[in-house]
Amino acid sequence: MIDPRSAPRLIVPTPDKEPWPSLGPEICDWFEANLVHGPGDVLGRPLELLDEFRLLIYRAYEVFPRGHEREGRRRFKRVALFRRKGAAKTELAAMIAIAEMDPTAPVRCDGFRVEGGVWVPVGRPVRDPYIPLVATTEDQSDELAYGAARAILEHCDLGSNYVIGLERIMHLNAPGEMKALASAPNARDGSRTSFQVGDETHLFVSARLKQTWATMLRNIPKRRDADAWSFEISTMYAPGEESVAEATHAYALAVLDGKVEDPTLLFDHRQASELHDLDTKSGLRAAIVEASGDAIEFADVESIAAQYHDPNGDRNEFRRYWLNQRRRRSTKWVADDVLEDLVSDRVVEQGAEIVLAFDGSQTRDSTVLVGCTVEEKPHVFVWRHWQRPGLLNEAARWRTPRGEVMDAVADAMEHFDVVEFAPDPYGWGIEVEEWEETYDSTEVFATNKPARMGPACDDMEQAIRDAAVRFEDHRQLFVHFANCVPVDRRGYRVVTKSSADSPDKIDLAVGAIIALHRAKWHFVHGGSREPMFAYA
Repeated sequence: MIDPRSAPRLIVPTPDKEPWPSLGPEICDWFEANLVHGPGDVLGRPLELLDEFRLLIYRAYEVFPRGHEREGRRRFKRVALFRRKGAAKTELAAMIAIAEMDPTAPVRCDGFRVEGGVWVPVGRPVRDPYIPLVATTEDQSDELAYGAARAILEHCDLGSNYVIGLERIMHLNAPGEMKALASAPNARDGSRTSFQVGDETHLFVSARLKQTWATMLRNIPKRRDADAWSFEISTMYAPGEESVAEATHAYALAVLDGKVEDPTLLFDHRQASELHDLDTKSGLRAAIVEASGDAIEFADVESIAAQYHDPNGDRNEFRRYWLNQRRRRSTKWVADDVLEDLVSDRVVEQGAEIVLAFDGSQTRDSTVLVGCTVEEKPHVFVWRHWQRPGLLNEAARWRTPRGEVMDAVADAMEHFDVVEFAPDPYGWGIEVEEWEETYDSTEVFATNKPARMGPACDDMEQAIRDAAVRFEDHRQLFVHFANCVPVDRRGYRVVTKSSADSPDKIDLAVGAIIALHRAKWHFVHGGSREPMFAYA
């Protein structure tokens, strides 16, 4: 089962078997009759809605059916759309904002009529609309929703009915306004909001912007007759930054899991599956296509793919912006080429004093046994390594061969003088208990304890910086080091993957970190046994 956090498509709530009444068809017709495309290669050309966006508009404008106690009122008060960079989500937000502003647009239900034997809603405009469009800065460039709204109105006949300013748009003959904001509306404005946009909320990380959006969400119920609502658009966020987008995603998952009940939320997210092999041309292309959805028809796939291979580029940023996958901002823990200068062709001799570290997984991540010699300039080497195969049909059935792991530990105990065997117990509790009973040198090393893992990471960083360690020439070991991203946890700097659901492996690096840290301790203390500590 695919974790919904990394599913290629996540829609909350899932579409109903029987469609709700919606103003969507009428609104889409209004869009295509009155608006043009915004900034880009098709600026000013007649508008043709993508099917994917047409469906979103249908759902966003669903209303309660005739006879319901909330007949004709909006079903969703909060709508969020997460798409990759360049997928025209900004243009969509601008078009909706224009419709919500215009005195001829059918954006609210004004009753029902029979059409083809079915009761369908009839649209009307909002009276005296107030539409704040919030971004990280008041400098609303063409990349943002307000700039796109300006460009659309400046290039279509409808725009002749408007006064179009740098920060405000007003209709010549009807009340209401659209404003570019980088801070919350004042009390008067906030009380009359009829529609609002949060623009690229993955960038809403400051306390000011987060408070701004929270205040604006609280404003929505103030205009009951206007049936006000919010529209949030964003590229995928960097986890851990606690952005508005991250909070919205978490909230949608809580609704999906039944932990929160909120029937007024509509959340629509598309990304590339984590299963694509981006190091192959076909895999990279498939990932871009999947993340694009209907936007693939105007995407330059080859140019996008080239950015992934650009040596000056950042692959985590590529995956976040172009594949819409959750990735931390890449501050690499170790530069790609640093370990190359510390390679040794040494084969550790039989009987050598070593520390053996174990980091294990059941199905997804790697399972590793990494050794490190106990000496002034220690040598790190891979004893054994198991990793899920890359082919999808094989990966689905693969399990770490636990019998082979047990045999490999026994072989190491016979081949070397293992002064300490340091297994991470997570997911391997039964095996670790058996190792503790069988091998006196076994000392559990819990990698999820920052007070334990932090000093170990510090030791590895220092050893690499001082060239005080040597490494076996093992390609996968270096790849795993390159995948490590540093984060601060409880005051300690530790390494992790770029995101919890990232397919990139770091287990060999983790094993090396544990092994070096404990080997260093044994070298300093001459093989004496470390007293037990309670780590936080």
